[in-house]
Amino acid sequence: MTTEQAKLILGITEEDNARTAKIKFRRLIGKYHPDAAGEAALEYQEQAQKINAAYSFLKNKDFFVEKEEAVFWNAKINEAAFISRNIYTPYHMDIDSDGLYQTAAHGKYMWDPDEEEFGFFLKSILHAAKELLDEVEERCDIYGGTGKIRIPYQEKLFHCLAQQFIDPLECFLKIAAPDTDGEKFTLLAYIGEKCDKVIMNRIDSLQKGDAIYPLALKDWRLIVCDAQRNSLGHLSFAEDELYYCLFPLMKAHLVQVKMTVIKVQNNKGNYLRNVRSEIEFCLKLSEKAMEYQNPDVNPEISKVLANYRRRLMGF
Repeated sequence: MTTEQAKLILGITEEDNARTAKIKFRRLIGKYHPDAAGEAALEYQEQAQKINAAYSFLKNKDFFVEKEEAVFWNAKINEAAFISRNIYTPYHMDIDSDGLYQTAAHGKYMWDPDEEEFGFFLKSILHAAKELLDEVEERCDIYGGTGKIRIPYQEKLFHCLAQQFIDPLECFLKIAAPDTDGEKFTLLAYIGEKCDKVIMNRIDSLQKGDAIYPLALKDWRLIVCDAQRNSLGHLSFAEDELYYCLFPLMKAHLVQVKMTVIKVQNNKGNYLRNVRSEIEFCLKLSEKAMEYQNPDVNPEISKVLANYRRRLMGF
């Protein structure tokens, strides 16, 4: 047996570290436990032997021993972060594929727009959230069948962890260029496309130069409205990373914004009607923005994990 054959049997991929690889082994061996065999006892026994053999092979190779990080990643470290995360990079700069990436480092590294692609950053946060939930399931001796149950908990963990690894102001200043006066920033945003008929009609009635206004920040979305405070749905940015940079600052009242309609597009098909309005999103940072510090979300993460454990105990 080779290392690659053993990893294939256990379902271990490049994104796994020693801890997640162990979790995969325990989950897999639990799947082929004699109590779950029924009429397929012989088949389950053979599969369990194969899994144990693969695990023993890698264990003898010290595959499951955590080692010192060999690669130093060029980014700040958040020692207070709840969990470490993987840093992913593409295998080849000329190949654009979500499946072709490798683990370059592992640690509590902050996201740096100059060093790490945002799509890979989101992937690392998602995997870290899954790892935390996997550990809870392992402690509860539950292996599989929790897909739909864990979705809301995974979503909450995802947003909490993302906050721990993004410095909103520092990242924003690397992503966006200030206007010529050096004080304001102008970004492209839009509203509309897929929304209900009432909101589509409101957006369709907008004219170039009309102002729209913030209405609420909800679930990492900025809800906007017209001058009569009628909802126009949520605002979308041309660059997804701006959500995680701007919304914490907006929530802390550290930015002033001005939103103006650039144009409205009404696409009428045979069965579908999509209305989209491009928005000029101008903002000015408060003098206190430089003092912003990320909130401590570790208690919230612990609460989510505790709630998930209680949910599993009643599963």
